[in-house]
Amino acid sequence: MKRIKACSKIKTNAYSFITEVQFVRHKRDLASGNIIITQHFSEKVVTPGEEVSLQCTATADRPPRFIWERDGVVISSNTDQRYTLGQMMSSTGAGVVSQLNISRSRVEDGGLYSCLAFEGETNTGHASRIEVYGPPYIRTLPPIKVQSGEPLKLRCPYYGYPISKLEWEHKGKKISSSTLSQHTRYKRTYFTTSNNSKNTRRKRKKRQLFESGEDGVLNIARVVKEENGDTYTCIVYSPSGEMARRSFEIQVVEAPELDELRVGSGLKEGQIVQITCNIISGDPPIYFSWLKDGKKLPATLKITERSSELFSVLIIKRVSLEHCGKYTCIATNHVGKVNQTADLYINVAPKWIEEPTNTSLLLGQRGLVYCNANGYPTPQIHWMKRDATLGIWRPVLDLAGGGVMSYPNGTLIIEVVSLADEGMYACNVENGVGDALNKNLWISVNKPVHFESVGANLTTKMGLPVTISCRPLGDNPIRVKWSLDGKPIDFTSSRLTITETTTHSGLNSVININYVESRDGGTYECRASNPYGVAAYNVHLDILEPPTPPLDLQVDSVTSNSAKLSWRDTISTHVQYYTMQYTTNDFMMWDSAKSINITRQDNDLRQSIELRDLQPAMDYRVRVSSGNQVDLSPYTQPVHFTTQQEGKTLLHNWKTRSSLVALKVIIRPYIQFE
Repeated sequence: MKRIKACSKIKTNAYSFITEVQFVRHKRDLASGNIIITQHFSEKVVTPGEEVSLQCTATADRPPRFIWERDGVVISSNTDQRYTLGQMMSSTGAGVVSQLNISRSRVEDGGLYSCLAFEGETNTGHASRIEVYGPPYIRTLPPIKVQSGEPLKLRCPYYGYPISKLEWEHKGKKISSSTLSQHTRYKRTYFTTSNNSKNTRRKRKKRQLFESGEDGVLNIARVVKEENGDTYTCIVYSPSGEMARRSFEIQVVEAPELDELRVGSGLKEGQIVQITCNIISGDPPIYFSWLKDGKKLPATLKITERSSELFSVLIIKRVSLEHCGKYTCIATNHVGKVNQTADLYINVAPKWIEEPTNTSLLLGQRGLVYCNANGYPTPQIHWMKRDATLGIWRPVLDLAGGGVMSYPNGTLIIEVVSLADEGMYACNVENGVGDALNKNLWISVNKPVHFESVGANLTTKMGLPVTISCRPLGDNPIRVKWSLDGKPIDFTSSRLTITETTTHSGLNSVININYVESRDGGTYECRASNPYGVAAYNVHLDILEPPTPPLDLQVDSVTSNSAKLSWRDTISTHVQYYTMQYTTNDFMMWDSAKSINITRQDNDLRQSIELRDLQPAMDYRVRVSSGNQVDLSPYTQPVHFTTQQEGKTLLHNWKTRSSLVALKVIIRPYIQFE
């Protein structure tokens, strides 16, 4: 099992050369930064034509993306139509699964396969060999570019299986254990799959330089410029004597080195300025780029860049304060990137960008007061407040109470404005060049309209008078608009009057209704406004009135001594209970009727009751009314039924109920209201 610990890649065409690889000998989670590979494929040996499926699973703070490589070359959908790549969330939802499938494998599919997981700037990976039976062969590689003085590890991109021996040659000589002492810069490295957690080196058998399952890497401790163009040859052998060899060219490239940037001194506004970046050493091609304050040069600065093979220069035709800052020249070639930074500045006295003026702030809100100036060096901005009692100026940030801060750009911030924040302020600006700037201003505190609460609820009975009050607070003038359920109120009616009185803290607006009608119920909105804000206060008026009579009273079934009745509930009024009266036809007057009070069942579409202890073969009349805390509704029209003789039960054919809901019957006295 192998893990890629750190990858430093030099891209040459489609080949990615890995300069440092570490392999671990025991199974464990593989991680780099916050990425963890939780599952991965292992080494395989297959015969041509078999299907190959490789899988890696990784977790990270965010879903990682995967790249697959074979012998350092990125695998894509264009690599071979037999190769398919897929990526999905794991079945448990923890991690991302990436899979590489190879159909109808061939001998050339063999090699070192790597899955690399990336998340942001961090990455981790796993690598294992996939062997396909067949004759030995070595893939071609473009020239390998390496920086002078850096180490180099050469991995032979061979395939075929089995392989009995691997050798390296340099300048016609084999680099083997017998010559290692003569070539101290060369070292053959062997990696095994031992269970030992520490890296152990297996003893090389005299008759073999490379065993199946081992990975031969040529390690060059330090590459020098004189080796530019040298070739190293990899040779692999099969047990049957078949051989393959391939030479790899090394191109030793020197990273660029820069001289210090040259910037003029004692500069003034309007002068011409040149910033020059010169190469001291390094192999071409070398590419230049520039940054100002760590970012690309803004087009608005109108800076001209001119570059050649060995230098680059920035030209500013009319330097101004906006051009001041840190300029960085970056030089890059195939093996390295270097930079030099210099400061460009001109001395400029402070100038107003946003001169402070008298400002009004809102009580209880966040207050901002602006005072901004530029210059070079960057001006320091200080706020002062005049103490009206002592007649002295004091720094604003030193005043008691806190909740006040000043940004570097001069903006004064009061987190929650209070009446104590009103007064005379001064903004002072200086940078040691020329005269300082100073501006006095008055900050006033205005009180936006507001209410002490969001609303209230009122309840009254039909026909009684009622008063609805609204008391907005804030600076005058305050205007009030009333509405009922979103519609303007008509105050031309003689029943309604409105009065408004100005107070020291705001306004008092009152609606008087002489006698309440049903249409007066609803939500009254008092919307108040002044030049500094708008606020609303809601009063919900609930008018209590007798309910409407029940609907659709009917007889559902009759026996000799009982009857079941039901009716439809009324929804439009507040019903709390029902009163039912029943009497025999012998008594035509309802004064002698029996009465029962029935509690309303909230969840039933129809209310029902069973009258018991009735007399057999007797005619009855029944009526019902709705009741609440105000009064009873009118009674319904009575319904008639006749109880059966003993032992008989009749279901009315004109309307039958298959199921009845029993109600709790409560006998209660009549309730009278004033």
